[in-house]
Amino acid sequence: MSEMEVTEGRLLSQDFGVGGPPASTEAPLPPVDSGKTPDILAAEIRTIKSQTGRMVLNASIEVGRRLTEAKAKLPHGSWGEYLKNEVEYSPSQAQNLMRVFREYGSDQQSLFGSEAKSQTFGNLTYSKALSLLAIPNEEDRERFATENDVEHMSVRELNEAIKAKNEAEEKAAAAEDAACGLRQETERLREELTDQAKVYEAKLTSAGVEADQARADAKAAQEALEKQREKANRLQDALSEANTSAQAAEEEHARLAQELEELRSRPVEADTAAVEAARQAAIAEMTEKVDKAKEAKKKSEEKRKAAEESLEAAQKELADLKAKGPEVRELTQEEKDALTASAVEQARAEGAERIRTLEKQLTSADPNVAEFKVRFASWHDEYWKMAEVLNRIAQDDDERAARLRQAIKAELEQMGGDAE
Repeated sequence: MSEMEVTEGRLLSQDFGVGGPPASTEAPLPPVDSGKTPDILAAEIRTIKSQTGRMVLNASIEVGRRLTEAKAKLPHGSWGEYLKNEVEYSPSQAQNLMRVFREYGSDQQSLFGSEAKSQTFGNLTYSKALSLLAIPNEEDRERFATENDVEHMSVRELNEAIKAKNEAEEKAAAAEDAACGLRQETERLREELTDQAKVYEAKLTSAGVEADQARADAKAAQEALEKQREKANRLQDALSEANTSAQAAEEEHARLAQELEELRSRPVEADTAAVEAARQAAIAEMTEKVDKAKEAKKKSEEKRKAAEESLEAAQKELADLKAKGPEVRELTQEEKDALTASAVEQARAEGAERIRTLEKQLTSADPNVAEFKVRFASWHDEYWKMAEVLNRIAQDDDERAARLRQAIKAELEQMGGDAE
């Protein structure tokens, strides 16, 4: 028998005289045969017990009402003596009675005929009403009493049902807290992954721009190298021409000088004025030609020297360009691929550790988040494979690669919007 059932029996016996007379030492009266079956007698017993229980609850409400009023009027510190000497209640009994009054009592006040303020509770026994106080909220308490047919439950069954309800609510609250935490974590991870995807997209775009710039720089350097080579070749041709001219001028000067010497040493044949005049005229003409040939030889030497100096400067500039390294020479296909592949690989390496951290976080999430983890990993691999394909496309068609990158960017933005 539970403590509440003992308390209820004590209240019936002590306060209301419904516990029956004390045990008698006289011989028992002979049994009375009313002609009723045991089933009928059991039903009547249950009815009397139910009526008695309701009477005890109503009386308990009124006792609690008066205890509450008395406590408010007593001097501080005298409450325990009052309970012991005047009404013979323990502090815990008095506290229960006052709680029953606060939770179930109506504004009506009478000696024995009061009613509970709710018909749902009016049909309960004192013990059941006291047990229901374990449910703090009045609306929850009344709903529980209605849904579980508390009126026809035993006190033990009621206590077990209340305990199960409280445990279920605690589990539900814990589950809701966990679900809320998972929703928040999922949202945080979704935002973080969206931001990471944007970072990857920015890095991919940046890598493409850097690769385009690298190719443009290499192309410009190669063109400069080719121009310098052409310039050196032209200067080499000019030097060869200058050498040829200088040699021809020197040969012409030598020939004319020899002719002049021969003319001067030619013996005078006759003392005729005409012959002498002709000889002198020939000498003068030849001298003029020799002087002109000498001047032409000097200019050719100067031109040759200038050509040599220009060629030497051009060859030095060409050597300086070649010394700068691979950016000014014709790049191999592997080197061209590496210009963009290395930038993409660097972006991938930077995100690898972050991806591993996210995977660890996703492992503790619910099944939906776990599935998201698997699909994200697959998407991540495919994303970088597309990036590598884009790099190869850009080597042949930059414009098409730019359009494809824009398509990827638009799809990522659409994915972010759908996820919201």
